[in-house]
Amino acid sequence: MKRTLMLFPGVIYLATTSLIFSTSCKKDPQRTIAAIQQMDAAAHFTTLASGDTLLNVTYESGTLNSGITGLGSTTASAPDAAYMVSPGSTGNYGIGHKVVLDDTAYLSAGQPRSESDALGITNARFQPGTARRYEFSVLLKDWTTWTSSMPADADILFQAKPTSGGPFFFIAAKRNAIVFRHGASAQDNLVSDYTSYINQWIDFRVDVSWSNNGTGTYSVYTRLPGGNYTLKAQYSNESNYSSTSAYGYIKWGLYRADQSTVNGSVATRIAWHDNIRIIAL
Repeated sequence: MKRTLMLFPGVIYLATTSLIFSTSCKKDPQRTIAAIQQMDAAAHFTTLASGDTLLNVTYESGTLNSGITGLGSTTASAPDAAYMVSPGSTGNYGIGHKVVLDDTAYLSAGQPRSESDALGITNARFQPGTARRYEFSVLLKDWTTWTSSMPADADILFQAKPTSGGPFFFIAAKRNAIVFRHGASAQDNLVSDYTSYINQWIDFRVDVSWSNNGTGTYSVYTRLPGGNYTLKAQYSNESNYSSTSAYGYIKWGLYRADQSTVNGSVATRIAWHDNIRIIAL
């Protein structure tokens, strides 16, 4: 099926800053955390039952916030930094995020990025003692493949992070692979070579038990076009909520921290996303 690009006018929603492990880019947030309505997190999370769908972003509303109050989008000023695409992974629509290096219109909090986020969705937040399943579909749109003469940039496609500090984990395109990264340096290939899947939808699933006392777990799955979910990485006995922040949240799109064409990075990257889900485990 031929996939065509569709642009829709709409409001630009604000998003928080995101950080990757290999940088020290502790920027001011794109939207102030204090401005987001606070909650008694512990009291809320205990009411959630296993199997509850806490967030389901399908974009079938044809809008950047998928018709969900509080869902955030990019603050980059470029009109195509975030836009609707059609068709999506399984429905009529998805969202596209575009970042052009060395162009200030694609900067957010001083970094080249365009991301959506669930910071403002109370049910989508997490904290130690909670278990969550995260799912999303991504399409690397007309992606330029990596060669050995290029820097080994990590283009972050999805991340889970606290309200203050770097991500607990992220999924990124790096070299010609799609990787799962968590902790200080742990990294696994979820797709060892994505070059055969450019302009095709790939599905990911991350099951997490969040812990700050060494009982946390990760199980990470990939589903390639026409296939089934396959376990690609698994960890146990993790302190994977290493933050004093009251809760964490997820972001998806493109984050290209500290990249520049001067260093040989690809000038333009575009990633499409669809079917972002959070399920209580």
